[in-house]
Formats: sequence, C-alpha cells, structure tokens
Amino acid sequence: MSHWIMGILAALFGLVGLFMAGGARDIGILSFGLALALFGVLFCWWMIKLAYDEAEEHR
Repeated sequence: MSHWIMGILAALFGLVGLFMAGGARDIGILSFGLALALFGVLFCWWMIKLAYDEAEEHR
C-alpha cells in the first residue's frame, strides 16, 4: 500500500511542478517547476519498474 501512496504523492508533486512552471515569471521558478515535474515522472517510472521486478522475482 505504501507504494501506491508514494506514487500518488510523486504524481501530485509533478503536477504542482507543472503548474509552477506554467505560471512562472522568472527562470528560477521555471527551472524548479520543470525539475519537480521531471522528478515526479522519473519516480513513477522507477516505482513501476520495482513492481515489475518484484512480480518477476516471485515467479
């Protein structure tokens, strides 16, 4: 269950980052928002990889 919570939080952080980047008026907030969105995407991909690795290990 904690994998679901972590994935949902990472996705929410990614969305917050996109909203920050979309409303940015300077380069600092723009870069932070895009980095936060990238972190959210990469973290969710990593969680998916872990789920497949665990499923493959149990075969």
